This record gives sequence, C-alpha cells and structure tokens, in this order.
Amino acid sequence: MFGMNDPKQTLLQLEGYVKDGRFEMSEVMATQFTDMFLSMKKRDYPTQVMLIRGLQILSDVLVLREKYRKAVTSTKVLLRERRRLVGESESLGQEYVDLHRSAKANALAGKIRKAKSLFVKAFKKSGGCLSPSIDAMDLIPGDKKLGKIFISCVENSGPVIKTGSIYCLIPEGLQAVDAKQVLAILGNEMFKDNQHAVVQHQRVSSQITAIEQGEMVANSRLQKALDSLQPKHDYYEYS
Repeated sequence: MFGMNDPKQTLLQLEGYVKDGRFEMSEVMATQFTDMFLSMKKRDYPTQVMLIRGLQILSDVLVLREKYRKAVTSTKVLLRERRRLVGESESLGQEYVDLHRSAKANALAGKIRKAKSLFVKAFKKSGGCLSPSIDAMDLIPGDKKLGKIFISCVENSGPVIKTGSIYCLIPEGLQAVDAKQVLAILGNEMFKDNQHAVVQHQRVSSQITAIEQGEMVANSRLQKALDSLQPKHDYYEYS
C-alpha cells in the first residue's frame, strides 16, 4: 500500500506527487494514507499530525479534481481531527486555513449556507485574513455580510508590497494576496456606492502607481524596519 511502512516517507512522496500535478495518483494515495490512520483507535501526537496533513492534501486534491462533495466530507473530517489535536503544529499551518478549505469546498458543492458560516469563522479565527474573504466574494457574490468582512480585511491589510513582479497585500502575520485581484473585487457593482470600498480602491490603486513610479518603496515594512535601525541622534551632537 504505497510503502505505508514508513508513513513519513509516504507523506513526502504524496506531497511530491501533488507538486508534480499527479492528482489522480495523489487522491488514491492520500485516501489510503488517511484511511490507515483513521482506522487506528488510538493515535499519538505525531500520528495525529500526519493524519491531519494527509487530510489537508486529500481535501485540496479533491477540489482540484472537482470532486466537491467528497471534498466537503474530507474537510469535515479534517476539522474534526484538527479539534482533537492538543497544541499547534508548524507543519499544519494555522487553523483558519482549514476553515477556509472547508468553506471553499462547501461553496463549490453548492452548500452556500454552510460555506458562508465557515467563511465567517475563518475570518474570526484569523483576525482578518484577506485570502478567505476573496474566495467568499468569488464563490458567494453579492452577499452583504461577506462583503462587509471583505472590506474590513482590506482596511486592515496594510500597505501594498511588491514581491517579484506581483503587487501584494499582506496583513501582518497572514497570507499574501494579489493586490490587483483585490482591486477587481472592490470594483464590483455591489460596492459602487460603498464609500469604504471606494476609499480602499483609491488607496490600493494609488500605492501600486506610486511603487511603479518609484515614489513609494516596494516593501514599506522592510523600509520601516531599516529606519528603526538608524541612530535617533547624531553621535557628535553632544561632543
């Protein structure tokens, strides 16, 4: 069964298959991998972590293969097993990302009410991550509550940062998103008369233009950190 005698190696192999785009093989392998651990009545901490990581991969692959109902089931098990984990694990990422996974799967499966609830939970758990709110706008367009959450996330996203050739918004400690994708959503009809949305559209747009024209540093946070290292006074001031 795909060399399950060494689960850690199997997990690495599974991650490799996903990176290579071998999604059909990844689905079969991830299903067997997670079923093996779920069949265990008692699991120690490392085993539980591997199970959750396997469920994350399986959920993502099922969405990529457009098997949305199966993805809903997989993410439901993922959230259940995540709650059973005592403590956090760096290899699993933050919990709101799994809530985002489940919200997306439910929305794609047509379970809009459940998806909306999960998107709201992802927002609250993350403290304002833009990434889930962007998917919420794409998958449940026109929803007023999700629209308010999206605007709130943009308002607290900090300045535009250029990484490589991409303009990003990166709320402190959270996932980066494409600033131009944010602009596109802010330009939606539902935000036409929303003053908060208009202000944010102007802010993001003007910051992109300022970076393009060299009037604003590409990474303002890095500049702020560098500025903080500069001496506050001239060393010769008191000589």
